[in-house]
Amino acid sequence: MHGVALGALALLSSASVAHAQQALPQITIGAAPVRPPATRESTAGEAGYAPGFDPARAKLPIYRDPPGQTVTIVNTKFLKPTPLADVRRVLEYSPGVSVQQGNNARDLFISIRGSGNRLGVGFPTGIRNIMLYEDGFPITTADGNGRTDLLDPHSYAAIDVYRGPSSALFGNYAYDGAINFRTFSGAEVDGVHTGSEFGSFGYVNNYVRVGKAVKDSTLGAFDLSFFASDVNGSGYIYHGAYSGKQAKVLGRWEVTPTDRVIVKYIANNLRSEFINRENINVFYLNPFQQGCAIPTSLNLNLCNNLNVPANGISGALTRQSVATLGTHQNSLRQIGGVQFEHDFDSATTWRSQFTYDYLDNISGAWPPPIVGPGGQGGPVALKGPTVGITAQTDITSHTDLFGFPATHFLQFFYNNAKTANPLFNQIANTWYNGAIGAQVGKLDYYTSNISLRAREEIALAPGLTGVIGFSSNWNRVWGVSTAYNYPANLAPRFPTQVAVDNDYWNTAPEASLTYRYNPEWQVRARYATGYSTPTFVFLTSTRNGVGSNPLKAQTNMGVDLGIDWTPSPELNFSVTGFNEWHRNEILTLSNGLVGYSQNIPSSLHRGVELNADWRPFDGWRLIAAYTFNNQFFTNYWDDLGTVAGRAVLYNRAGNRIPNVPPHTVTMRLGYDQPYGDLSGLGAYAEYIFKSNYTIDNANFTTLPSYSLINLNAHYNHDIDNFYVKNIELFFEVSNVFNRTYVSGAFVVANSLLAGPIQTPLVWPTGGLVTAQGAGILAGQPRAFAGGIKLKF
Repeated sequence: MHGVALGALALLSSASVAHAQQALPQITIGAAPVRPPATRESTAGEAGYAPGFDPARAKLPIYRDPPGQTVTIVNTKFLKPTPLADVRRVLEYSPGVSVQQGNNARDLFISIRGSGNRLGVGFPTGIRNIMLYEDGFPITTADGNGRTDLLDPHSYAAIDVYRGPSSALFGNYAYDGAINFRTFSGAEVDGVHTGSEFGSFGYVNNYVRVGKAVKDSTLGAFDLSFFASDVNGSGYIYHGAYSGKQAKVLGRWEVTPTDRVIVKYIANNLRSEFINRENINVFYLNPFQQGCAIPTSLNLNLCNNLNVPANGISGALTRQSVATLGTHQNSLRQIGGVQFEHDFDSATTWRSQFTYDYLDNISGAWPPPIVGPGGQGGPVALKGPTVGITAQTDITSHTDLFGFPATHFLQFFYNNAKTANPLFNQIANTWYNGAIGAQVGKLDYYTSNISLRAREEIALAPGLTGVIGFSSNWNRVWGVSTAYNYPANLAPRFPTQVAVDNDYWNTAPEASLTYRYNPEWQVRARYATGYSTPTFVFLTSTRNGVGSNPLKAQTNMGVDLGIDWTPSPELNFSVTGFNEWHRNEILTLSNGLVGYSQNIPSSLHRGVELNADWRPFDGWRLIAAYTFNNQFFTNYWDDLGTVAGRAVLYNRAGNRIPNVPPHTVTMRLGYDQPYGDLSGLGAYAEYIFKSNYTIDNANFTTLPSYSLINLNAHYNHDIDNFYVKNIELFFEVSNVFNRTYVSGAFVVANSLLAGPIQTPLVWPTGGLVTAQGAGILAGQPRAFAGGIKLKF
């Protein structure tokens, strides 16, 4: 099987099914999971194969279900009765994963073992330290930036989450993992699926899936699927409306028995208003920014409004809101890819892939390039494209090594991206659609990666598999960041320019052992490394705006130990402990105006991840995912600026790493009537918990913990002898008790204030260190959502 069966509560498929649990979808846990008892159906071959060496896996690319890797495979079918505005509800059922809210409704910041959260929440948008793929095609740009606005969960049949350092398999930026989103194939759709969801705060989401698999004796076999969706909402926070349109195509053509062509296309158009972040005081007083459209003296302490040049160029600042400035994001994204597979023989396959990625920022928001006298006080408008290509070719061979069954893999990889983003002042306008003033900066840079990756998987015994992997990556970042600092009298002045031409060389070894003692027990032990190079923006941003920031590449060396236990089809349990040693970890801080990054010489991240699935009686099911993160600095002197020309440093060794909750829980208990006249009728209760956590290096500022309860009722019914084959209805109340909580936060910087000295201090005078900056977003209050789904 793909792994330990960790099912999620699902709808029953048909009234004619005598026992519903056989139709329940699964979440598979672990890289080389426990094989079920021989009496249970298996899609991965008969018992007795070494982990990863069943015939079904031999036909897949090397990254699918790799033995030794700590992987969660989330089958989205269990979420059929769940309203899915974004991928948060899917990913939270993988241990080790947390999701924070970004700057618009579909802008999320995904973290694996705290990796994304340690960078604040992007810069100012995007996912870092995690490689993202869709159907094996990269959707992370060459500079390591991933985005979630093109991730509609209704298009995915399953999501593979690779936890822990994974650069040996995925190269640069897989610092703490990777995620592969797998869309529905034509065979899985086999017709037409359509659905509509609607709910509070103007939420409406309509989508359609069309697919079919056919085989022609002359032209070969075809599998083609199409997906399209249209989502709109007014948002639960003021100035949070959004609209998104998306289309996807996945096609597979078996030209000959030994040659296959796979094509992939994604088109996404997102327009959303920019949500203004708030400090912790405003969060407690006015979390949803009501009454903040027009800045006044009365709402000064209730709204985090912005100060921008009144004339759109320079000089006196005026207080505005994101509404009066019309701050919004409008981005177009197109990704096209093609893959060619050729079987040299029954044991050797050659795969080559090419991907073209075009992102056009018609409008966006960005931290100001210059702060202080003569500079901007609030975010500026960002425009312009990023154009990238990715090319890779690899060989996979299944031949014996010294008499042991083995899989050999060798890949060459190259990608490149060119970014040109001019930056403009924002000025207020009557129609609140956004108007720009003078150009205040420009980002103009290239990023490229060249990588060689190799992997050996060896079946040392029928129940034992060993893996050795390695990658080597050369990364180059070069370009110019320009800031136009206009004086108050608008006199001519040369711009500030920072040029970068850095290259980094990194390697990542990996080794693992997976032992399946019997169909019930499996043990996984893994040593792996990861690396992530700094992006151009990190290298050209300081606490004062544009400037040189000579960062080093960050590296991660980790050990995982996991146990998977499946005593019966009704009970599954998986637990993984990890310990990771990080060097030169990049931490991004916000001082309220700009984001800037620092290397942390060393830090330690350790924790426990577990999943459980228990079906004690017919129709009942309990699933739970829990993550414990214990992360702290071991060597870090925090630079807080200068006093009298000398640096002020604080020793942060032993402090908790900010923006990483120690405890997270996702749990679902539900019942679906398995048979009888009420077959298909069900309900569940969902519990989500996140413990309190600090958001500054000094650990002075702590965000409160929260617990959420969601309730859902649903009905699924198959229809015989009618053109509509299945109808599904559902209704959900989320955040039933209307808790106010933090759904996203920046890592805020600490600053020096006059007062007593905090020790130890390198500089003998200074003051208290306190957190500053506005980086908090409140979570969604109580909301109602429902929907209908049809199959044709």
